[in-house]
Amino acid sequence: MKIKTAFLVGAFLCASALYSSPIYWDFPRDGNCHEGLAFSDGITGVLVWGGDDVLKITVGRGDLWDHRGGYPWTEAQSYTNIVAAVASGDRDRLYSLFKKNTPPGEPNNPFLVSLGRVVVKIDGAKLLSGELDPKTGLGSLYYLAKGVTNKISLAMAKSPRAFAVDFPRSQSVSIDTIPAIETPEVKKALGKIGYGPAVRIAPRKKIEGGFYWPMPEDKAVQLRWEMKDTSLFIGTSRGDERMEFPDNCTFEGVRNSSIAQWTEFWKEGASVNVPDSTIQRMFDYGMYRFGAMTDPDGFPAGLQGPWLEDDQLVPWNGDYHFNINVQECYSPAYRGGHFNHLMPLFKMVLSWKERLADNARKFAGVEGYVLPHSVDDRGTCIGGFWTGTIDHGSTAWVASMMFRYVKYSRDIKFLREHAYDFMAGAMRVYRAMMEERGARLTLPLGPSPEWGASYVEKAVGRDPSFQLAAAHRLARDLVEASKMLGVKPDPMWEDVIKRLPLYTADETGIILFEGQRFTESHRHHSHMASLYPFDILDLSDAKVRGTVEKTYKTWVQRGTGEWTGWCVPWASILHTHIANPVAAVQMLHAWNAFYCDEGYGSHHNAVHPGFTTWNDGRSVMQMDGMCASVTAIMEMLVHEVNGKTMYFRGCPKSWKNVSFKNIRLSDGRKVSGSRIDGDESIEVHE
Repeated sequence: MKIKTAFLVGAFLCASALYSSPIYWDFPRDGNCHEGLAFSDGITGVLVWGGDDVLKITVGRGDLWDHRGGYPWTEAQSYTNIVAAVASGDRDRLYSLFKKNTPPGEPNNPFLVSLGRVVVKIDGAKLLSGELDPKTGLGSLYYLAKGVTNKISLAMAKSPRAFAVDFPRSQSVSIDTIPAIETPEVKKALGKIGYGPAVRIAPRKKIEGGFYWPMPEDKAVQLRWEMKDTSLFIGTSRGDERMEFPDNCTFEGVRNSSIAQWTEFWKEGASVNVPDSTIQRMFDYGMYRFGAMTDPDGFPAGLQGPWLEDDQLVPWNGDYHFNINVQECYSPAYRGGHFNHLMPLFKMVLSWKERLADNARKFAGVEGYVLPHSVDDRGTCIGGFWTGTIDHGSTAWVASMMFRYVKYSRDIKFLREHAYDFMAGAMRVYRAMMEERGARLTLPLGPSPEWGASYVEKAVGRDPSFQLAAAHRLARDLVEASKMLGVKPDPMWEDVIKRLPLYTADETGIILFEGQRFTESHRHHSHMASLYPFDILDLSDAKVRGTVEKTYKTWVQRGTGEWTGWCVPWASILHTHIANPVAAVQMLHAWNAFYCDEGYGSHHNAVHPGFTTWNDGRSVMQMDGMCASVTAIMEMLVHEVNGKTMYFRGCPKSWKNVSFKNIRLSDGRKVSGSRIDGDESIEVHE
């Protein structure tokens, strides 16, 4: 391998051009909205689908929360009380700690609200196909009318904030709006908790429409459309003031703004070129979707981003899941070089510090921070899953995300002013949970995410390997952060590194916690978190390496029968880090085959049987799997283990010609490289 380090950023010539081709859709796309072409400005999400002469445009907003409900932390929910209840086997006592009585007519938890749909009837048309260019954000639809193929142009931009559709001049169309509250499932559910009808917007000497919809306690929302000449503009707003499109809003203006925005996004970000059309499309479209839903000027992205169904309730309340899902959604930001896309998320979490500090005082009796695994955009706990609520690994993982951002972006100011305090607060809670056990430290009780939550006797245990890995990652990051800031590290952190076990294991390898082997297929690979994402294992140590090999074998033996969509790209990354590139690639092909619909929608449940039992037919779109697949592809090309950079370790030998550009290393440097018929060349830029 030839490695060249350049201290001035220069041009890197790869073996072939690093430009994507458009993504193509066959029409009709009428199964569900997630089969459609996706657009977003980071606030409003649009999905374009339909069939025959009907174009359906589903519209959602990433901030449309009903903030009622939730589970505030109580004094009774102390770690001491939880440990005692589990130790005594008192299930009733344990569940009573997390019980809440919701008043009639109110929701149990906060939730994202579905918005609505714009329906366009294209007279005499038959929709044929669609395409979207990830490098420009521009889309096209093709339809047949009177024996002639015609084109509809699509674009979305954040300046002006509008989704624009441009029709051929001779084409006649009619437009209607369907508020989500008028669909049967949404109306039935929301009508019970205080929702009234949406009010149609009255036209004002324009070809326009839409609706205004009051929320029970939150700001009202509007969805509005307007026809200007041959162009349809769609937008949303919050509040009572009537929404208007700027007078200078034109399709050409939206188109040019989209091109400028996406050109800038791809200019410094990572690009890849692989000899596998499915993997290439997964990267290009997935990175585009990541960029659209996490725009620095938008709202932080939850499980679905802003792409919310208009005819059913949003799955899982649309919440922020911090035990893997948010982490996967934002994972492309690091190697992809899109660090500013992390800031809306971090600002939101930091705005909750007072609430998280109150959680820590009640839970552990210390000044620190505790972030439940499932919350709304105000940090309110979305309850009903007690092992998730007490999963302090969620807090540590977010702290790790913050420090990883600092390392990649070299933003020492953020470390000094924000991340260091959050990291230290999370560590104080972990240390308060630990106790002495001979010469070492131990966590007397903790969960392995999503394992056995219905059974007290198997849901939690001593020294969960996931929690140990998270605590070690946090302690090591704090020591490194102290060096960056030129301050003395807390001796407690170094003591944790020295005396807390790295994992819990037996002859089968790493296990979940004491007394609980990895006995069945499971969707959360959390017991292997010490390998990835936390990277705390020294694989040059023969004993550690032997344990990892046993763990990997046991994990493979248990199979995929209980896997969900988001865990498959994670599995691909684990295969890459184990140096099994064939399995790494095949996992992504399996994710695409079983968890993506025909319009590339990323689902939680399988859309076809044969790979998992999680294929009950429910349409549960989640962006975590799509974003994690983008990260998995970059990890195949470049990843780091214990500070050592590995190139092409996840690329099978059958990939004769493969290249990449501007993938980031953990010290902020950019690396580009190629492998042509086995000859590897790497160039690193400061």
